[in-house]
Parts: sequence; structure tokens; C-alpha cells
Amino acid sequence: MRRVDFSTVINVIIENCRENMHTKKNRERAYSQLDLVCDMFYDFYTECDEVCFDNTSVSRWIKGNRPVPAAIVNYYRENESYSIGDYFQENCLKIVFDKVKLFNELIMLVHNDFSLSEEKKNEILPANINDFSDYEICSFIGKVIFTAIDRPFVPADKPMLPNSAITVSECVFGADVPAPCRYFCGRDDKLDELHSVLQEHSKIFISGFAGIGKSEFAKAYAKKYKKEYKNVLYFNYPGSLKEMITDMDFVGDNTTDDEHTRFTKHIRFLKSLRSDSLIIIDNFNAASDSFLSTLINYGCKMIFTTRSNIDCGYIFNLDVIGNPDELYQLVGKYFSYADENQAVIKELIEAVHHHTLSVEMIGKLLEKGLHSPEEILEHLRQNSADPESADKIKISKDGINIKETYYNHIRSLFSLYLLDENYQSIMRNMIFFEEVRIRYFAKLLELNDTNGINELCELGFITNSHADLIFLHPMIRDVVLLDLKPSFANCGTFIANLKSKLQIIGYELPDSAIIISSIKNVMKYIGNTDSSSYLNFLEAAYIFLDNYHEYDFMEIIISETEKLLDNDKLGTDNNRALLLNNKAMLPANRNDKLAKSISLMNKALSMCEKKSNPVLFANINMNLGILYIENKETERGLEFMDKAYLFIKLCRAYNDDFISIARNYAATLSANTKVNKALEILLECEFATEGCSSNNHAALIYDLGAAYILSHNYSKAVKKYNLAFAEYSALGCTDELTARKIAAAKQMQRNGYAYPKEWETAYLE
Repeated sequence: MRRVDFSTVINVIIENCRENMHTKKNRERAYSQLDLVCDMFYDFYTECDEVCFDNTSVSRWIKGNRPVPAAIVNYYRENESYSIGDYFQENCLKIVFDKVKLFNELIMLVHNDFSLSEEKKNEILPANINDFSDYEICSFIGKVIFTAIDRPFVPADKPMLPNSAITVSECVFGADVPAPCRYFCGRDDKLDELHSVLQEHSKIFISGFAGIGKSEFAKAYAKKYKKEYKNVLYFNYPGSLKEMITDMDFVGDNTTDDEHTRFTKHIRFLKSLRSDSLIIIDNFNAASDSFLSTLINYGCKMIFTTRSNIDCGYIFNLDVIGNPDELYQLVGKYFSYADENQAVIKELIEAVHHHTLSVEMIGKLLEKGLHSPEEILEHLRQNSADPESADKIKISKDGINIKETYYNHIRSLFSLYLLDENYQSIMRNMIFFEEVRIRYFAKLLELNDTNGINELCELGFITNSHADLIFLHPMIRDVVLLDLKPSFANCGTFIANLKSKLQIIGYELPDSAIIISSIKNVMKYIGNTDSSSYLNFLEAAYIFLDNYHEYDFMEIIISETEKLLDNDKLGTDNNRALLLNNKAMLPANRNDKLAKSISLMNKALSMCEKKSNPVLFANINMNLGILYIENKETERGLEFMDKAYLFIKLCRAYNDDFISIARNYAATLSANTKVNKALEILLECEFATEGCSSNNHAALIYDLGAAYILSHNYSKAVKKYNLAFAEYSALGCTDELTARKIAAAKQMQRNGYAYPKEWETAYLE
């Protein structure tokens, strides 16, 4: 990862000036690096004689062996630092051979330096990078130069890396390529062929039947040729390329980033990768993805594995392993008595048309001793499709065709196991996870032990990729959906435990990403099995997603809920009131159509039956108050907020809803100079929720500290702040604790108070 330091910045500038640095200066000599540095710091150079600008000193600054002297840094701290940009425009811009290229390279450098805070980046970066003048370009360059010299000096341990040599492992977590199956065999010639094709075509789609080994082939390629790439990243396609990029785990991500911010940061980084980097996207089984046409124009190499028909990029067709001896060796890896049954095993291989996953399952089935090789062969002959059937090489548009011969093989082998109900339950519930840890999964299913899961891994139905991570092969998932028919009823234990997690709001769960992925899979795989249960699930999921600002996903939830409630016989007036409330509060609706949001919320209020759901009634009143406040109708908004607070207090519903209502009401009162009333509300809520421990409760105590500062009660403010910080610490909310301490210190300083010395840390200045 390249850092915004003086050595990096000046080398980027020099590279963009080099072609013009033969220009004579005063007709005596070529324009040198020393001239460039002197001209950038022209006002210091002409006014001060404390530092000697000689070739040796400047060369050390440029190489990163020595920091720019403190005298220069202090001069620009104390004087106007923007003069660096002014003198760059006056003295240096004429030497730059492509100012737009320099501008864009420095933009990318700032974006990709994850050691810079987002606040600092926003301070440096121009508001609009598509419309700029020479002055704006040079002003930005000046800010970058000043930021570079004003940071703590880090000596250069090695020469500066060009853009194409970014080391992704320093910036991205969880994108390492999994090792291929330890029994991977054959296909050496195809690996070499793929490598040759990648030299000519940078975007390759590996196409072939489900279960043929495309994923293992791609992993094997990465292992064999990893030394030829600076970076190799691996992702399992989650159903959307934008979602995949947004969910990447970057070192510079903040817990406060919304989806758009994360996506923008990540995509800028991916755009900076060059041909010495490889991205593998596994199981890209989408008939269409609107972002694909954009992604394949990036400079790095990409490999997709897919069952879908793709009309862009180079299609690399992967067929079955033709040599039966290689597949016989694969069976031998699993079946201890393969040598004694060689002839029958080769017949089995032919019976399943050399299909890799089927051959692997045969080996595992034989090892378990449930059936003899001859019995399995006879079963396949009776139940599988005609070996000569033409549809054995047909792939449907969406990559799934349940009538394909290979699906019949897997279903036939699946039926031989005669799984009991416990095993069937495990297989049904595995469809909700892209990848999950064994113990986490067992806990959600309330299993007494993990023996059943481990047994299914041994049988080959569940894939154990590495450590204790497990997942279903896409073809096995399809068979489970077809034959075991998961539903809300037969997956009841998992759904109940998932819903209990959906009810946890007010602080961020460490497994939130898994929960969100599971919500999507519940919707995808069993949403149509029970409309009433599905409606109840969607309502719980919406509230949970709101806690994580998953606004795009929330819009999908609303759309699904509307479809369900189109049926007049499903749901109640309160269900429809909640739907209107959710629609009205979506940020997209509030930003663009605030008047419509208010109208929807009033309709929700008139529809809500407060006796049957008092908490919903209170929340709708509070949300209506928020909308009126946003619409500059303050007094009317406060009326609805007061009504919401009094109603929920009378109901004694002392939960996170009560805390949220109290906090929103108090914040609005404080903003309208009614601090004493705000304190009264917060103190009442604190007393009523004593013993509660959540992010939301910690925020309530923090708000009390802020209100005490506004009422000029310093000692009580410090006491409440410290209580809030202790609660954040106990909850493990490290990032929020840091942000809250900084905000509290700034608020105290703005109001003329010094923050306590015990708060003093590296992030408080």
C-alpha cells in the first residue's frame, strides 16, 4: 500500500514532469529535481535561509531517507499552506506534460491510503473531480504536498512501488484463494492452456456443467501460477457484483460507512489494479448482472466460473476429465478397497459420464460400506437418465436444469443414503448459508453435538473447505431444494433463532454479515412456502436491517411485503400501517418526497390500532414528528413526539423502542433551546431502563452528558460521559467509544470547558 508521504508524492509529480525537464532554465542547465522542489516551496526558499536547499538534501527527501526539515513544515503550518499550490501553478505547472493524468494519479493515491482518516481525505479531495481549472488542480496538489510533509515521517525501506504494484494483502481481508481439494487430480494441460489464454484475453469465463470441478480448477490455477501475480483475490459470487464489492473487508472501512461509501471506496481501489493482479469470482451463476460490463473493463485479469451463458469475455469450456484412470485415482483417494474393485469402479465412472462430483460421491459412498459397487451400479442404471441422452451436455439459460443427466446422478446417489430426519434437517438448513462455521451453525439448530454435520462432511454432502468452515456445493443445494423441500415449518428451529437475533437492535452484532446473508437466502429459498410466516419474517428483518443502514435491501423487503399484502386476506391493519411507516421513513423517500412521506405516515397513523400494538402506535407518532421537524414544522413535530413519549411511558414498554423515542424527542428539544425539558425526558428514561445494557442505552447516557454540558453542569456531564464510555467499553464497541470520546471533548471545548485529562489518548489533540 502506498502512503501519502513526501517521497511518494514528489515521485508521482516527477514522473509526470520528466519529459519536459530538459527545458533550459536561464539557458544554463536542465530543469532539475532541486529546481522543482525549490519552486514548490518558493516563498520559504526566498524568505528563509535556515535550510540549505542542496542536491544532497533534496535527494534524500525524494528517496524517503530523510524527512522534509521541520523548519519548512512549521513555516507552512504557521503561514498559509495554500501558497504551495499557488507557487506550483506559477512555477511548476508548465513543466507537467499531462496535468489531468497527474491530478487523477494523486486523487487515486489519496483514496487508496487507508492510513488517512476519511475526515482528512474529505478535507484534501476536491468536491468535484470532473470539472476543474488549473487553479483547482494546483490547489489540490498543494494540499497533498502539505499533508505529505505534515505527517509523521516513516523511512522508506524499499524503492517506491508504481501503481501496478499495489499489494492488496495489506488492504483487503478475507480474499485469499482457498486451497484446491487435496485430492485434485488431472487437468494439467488445461491449466497450462488457461494460462496461455490469459496472456491474450484478460477476462476469462470458465464454463461447464455443474459439479464438473470448475471451482477447484480455478483454485488449482491460482496455486500453480501464484508467483506470476502480484495479487490474487478470490470471491464467491453472492448474487450481485455490487454487493460483492461492497462487502469486501478493507483495512480502511469504518463501521459508520454506508453501502454507497463502502462501494465507492472499494471500487476505486479495484480500478487501480493492473495486469499483474488477478481476481477470481467463483460461481458467477447469473443470467445477467448490470455491473459486469463495467467490471470487465478494469485493468486487472479476471477469472469467472459460471454455469450461465455469458456473451462477453472469452469463454473457456471445461469438459469432463476424459481419462478414466485419473478419475479412478480420485475414487481411490476415498475408497480403501478400490484396487479390489477396479473393473466395477470404471463401469461406475462411465455410468456417471465422468462427472467429477458424482465420482467423488461414489468414492465416499463406497467407503462408508452402505452398498457394494455392484449395487450402486445397478441403482444408477435403473434410476439415471439414458447415458446417450443429448441433454447431458445441455446447460439451461440460468445454469440449472433439473432434467439434466448429471442432476439425476446426484439425486440417485443422494437417495442411496436414506438420510434420517436429523440429517435431512441439517441439509435443509444449510441452504441458508453461503459459508458458515460448524459450531455457529450447530448452535442455531440447537444440536447437542456436531457429529451429524461432521458425518455429512465425510459423506460429501457438505463441503468442508478449510478449518471448520462448511458450505453446500451448488448442485447439492439444488437437489436439497428439490427433494427435501425446505419451508418455514420444517426449518422452524433455525427460523426462530434467526428471528431472535433480528430483534437485537441498539448495537452491532459481530455476526451481522452472516445474518444479513441468511435473510436473503430465506427470502430466496422458502419465501413462497408460507405467506403468513414470510410476512412476519420480513417485518422483523426490516427493523434489523434499519439498524445496519442496509437501505437498498430494505427497499427490496418493502417490495416483497407489498406483494404479500396485496392479498386482502393476509395481514391486519397494523401490518399495513407498519408497511406505510417503513415506506415513509426510507431515506430515499424522505430526501426526494418529504411531503409524500408525511402523507404516508398520517395514513399509517389513522390505520394503526393502538390497543393491539401500542409500541407501533407510539413509533408512528414519533416518526411523524421527525418528518414534520425535517419539513421545518417544528411545533407540530414536537406535538407528535410528546404524544409518542407520553403514550409509550404510560404503556410501561421500557425497551429499546422507549429509549429511541426518548432520545429522538430530547435531541429535538435540545436543538430548539428546550434543554431543561430534554434533561427531564432523558433522566426519566434512564431511571426506567436501569439495568439495561445496549448500544442504544449507552447512547442515552451519552446524550445526558451532552445535555448537561448545554445546561452548564460540568460535573454531572463528566459523570454521565464516563458512564457511557464504560458501557461502550463493556459492550466491545471500540470504534464508537473512540468517536464518542472525540465528540464529547469537542463539545466541551466549544462550550468553554476542558475535557478531563484521563480521557487523553493519541486520538484526542
